[in-house]
Amino acid sequence: MPTPTAGQFLQNALHRAGIPARPDSDSGSDYIAIPVGAHGIIMIGGVTGRAKENEIHYRPSEHQGWGAVHYPDTKNDDGNFTEFYQSTNPNLAQDTAHVVKAVQDTIAGR
Repeated sequence: MPTPTAGQFLQNALHRAGIPARPDSDSGSDYIAIPVGAHGIIMIGGVTGRAKENEIHYRPSEHQGWGAVHYPDTKNDDGNFTEFYQSTNPNLAQDTAHVVKAVQDTIAGR
């Protein structure tokens, strides 16, 4: 079985935690999108300022950290967001466990 990308690893971890997530993208980035009902959307991608910024489709060994933001606007089109997780942890398993916990906490707080 082929090794999953870092994004697939994250998506699998989110699904195991009971968090519905899907890969998504726009003109400048790839990310994991997590709908938060009427409370907007969470997006996770490679951490800002690193080589894999706004990417998820890379080899696990290239991981340099996750970054997560919450957009309260369900259409994600007003530019208003809160950054709630930024990491430069290159250990994909550890960093993924931490970002999953941060997502759970953010969802619980909405």
